Amino acid sequence: MEVHHHPDLHHKPKPWKEYLLEYLMIFLAVMTGFFAESYREHLSDNSKEREFIASMIADARKDTTAISSSITSNQLRAIRLDTLAALLSGYDGKPNTDTAIYYYFRRSIQHPNFVSPAERTLTQLKSSGSMRLIRDRASVDSIISYDNELKMLENQQTYYERYLNESNEFGMHVIDFGHLILHLKMIDGKIQPNPRSNYQGAKLLAKDNNTLMEFSNKVGSYSGVVSFYIVRLKETKKHAVNLIQTLQKQYKMEDE
Repeated sequence: MEVHHHPDLHHKPKPWKEYLLEYLMIFLAVMTGFFAESYREHLSDNSKEREFIASMIADARKDTTAISSSITSNQLRAIRLDTLAALLSGYDGKPNTDTAIYYYFRRSIQHPNFVSPAERTLTQLKSSGSMRLIRDRASVDSIISYDNELKMLENQQTYYERYLNESNEFGMHVIDFGHLILHLKMIDGKIQPNPRSNYQGAKLLAKDNNTLMEFSNKVGSYSGVVSFYIVRLKETKKHAVNLIQTLQKQYKMEDE
């Protein structure tokens, strides 16, 4: 009679060295994957960082161009305002003086050349929390400093508009706005003063010394605000140039 034996299902225990080897293999596989993923994220962050820096440089360059234009136009406005204030305070009643007052008033109350910064990169850095990607401390400090300068410039623009409106409103007591409208012209799709207008024959609505002196004071205050706006513009431009130079130096992007 044939006897069948059950197979021996019991295995000999593995030596502890084999368990240790298996653990080490699993550990190395996990760590290799972790380091590979970290390295990929590091490369991605580096790429994003340089993209932000390049974009920040481009924005600052646009700002410097806009600021330079604004400085020039506002310097001219300040000169016109000072001339207008002098004509009003020393009013002599001559027809040519009336004409000059109309001329300088009209060119002093037209919409100012404000700076609208190209803040696309700054906004993205702040709203998305991407400032953490900018690792260089000097660059971060320069970006923050420039952002603060833009806020001060914007704040000064608020004062600018306020004093412009006050001068404009007071001017209604002295200037015939209907006469000003006659000298408007459509230029490049926008209503602007006709550059050939000379306002000959225009007369002041009020000529008493008290009214004209108060008007002169309003205009003089407005001129002071414009002059301080120019100071802010120059400071902002200085910060923009410094930002560009700092980012180019720290990230070696002079030729990019």
